[in-house]
Amino acid sequence: MTTKIIAVVGATGNQGSSVVETFLGEPGWTVRGITRDPSKTSSRAWANRGVDIVAGDLDVPGSMEKAFRGANVVFGTTDFVQHLQDPKIIASARAQNRPINELATERELEQAKRLVDAAAANVDALDRFVLSTLSDTKGLSQNKIRYNLHFDCKWGAVEYLKDKYPKLWDKTSLLQLGIFASNWKVPYYTPRKQVDGTFKISLPMSGEKEFPIIDPNADTGCMAKALVQVAPGTHLVGASSMISWNEWCKVWSSQTEVQCTFERLDRKVFEDTMGPLGREIADMFQASKYLIVQCLL
Repeated sequence: MTTKIIAVVGATGNQGSSVVETFLGEPGWTVRGITRDPSKTSSRAWANRGVDIVAGDLDVPGSMEKAFRGANVVFGTTDFVQHLQDPKIIASARAQNRPINELATERELEQAKRLVDAAAANVDALDRFVLSTLSDTKGLSQNKIRYNLHFDCKWGAVEYLKDKYPKLWDKTSLLQLGIFASNWKVPYYTPRKQVDGTFKISLPMSGEKEFPIIDPNADTGCMAKALVQVAPGTHLVGASSMISWNEWCKVWSSQTEVQCTFERLDRKVFEDTMGPLGREIADMFQASKYLIVQCLL
């Protein structure tokens, strides 16, 4: 039986690992897992299960082009958070007296363009390029939201793809994922204990507005698979469910048997306590009223 190859960027990450897991169970597919370090434990674990692990680094020109060679499908994603935590970027931000989130965004866009370039170099062999992205909140809001940098960055890569590589764009499907359910562990999402023993989540958005939520480890793979099975140019907003923060608190309370409530904060609280990153987070939550419907291209 003829087999096809799917090359998965970030095979050991949240999204990539889900895509690898899904296609490992699909007859007729060979999974090529791309990672910066094929020798690490998580990479070897995939290799032991039959994944073809190859080295690829979005900071090394040419390495991704080689990693994609011969693939029928490429699943691509980039990671803003890893740059926020990169000691070199942190040091550079201090040296330049610039906000770290701005430097992290610039770095991610550089990587995203290299990802697109590498896919374009292999476009003749490709049936599909599935790109994990986020929406153009600046455009959707008519410039009301101007500092949602990690969204702008990912959408910048989409614009780069459309403008520079029309042949690749014709084979592209975009996947936009909702808020990660695992984000509750992130400090500004985490329920905080109050003096009376209850817990509270405080964010700059409505507690009643529903938003898309997803478990990236469990759900990304099936959504990528769905896109591969339909015509190119089909784009997907991925959500496991739609939920409000008030509902989220009820679920959390039912699981922990501890009361949790939601409090809507003024965005200025985030900006005053977290600086430019707080401004970006506030813009991100403000963007929730536009949902993530940029897939309607």
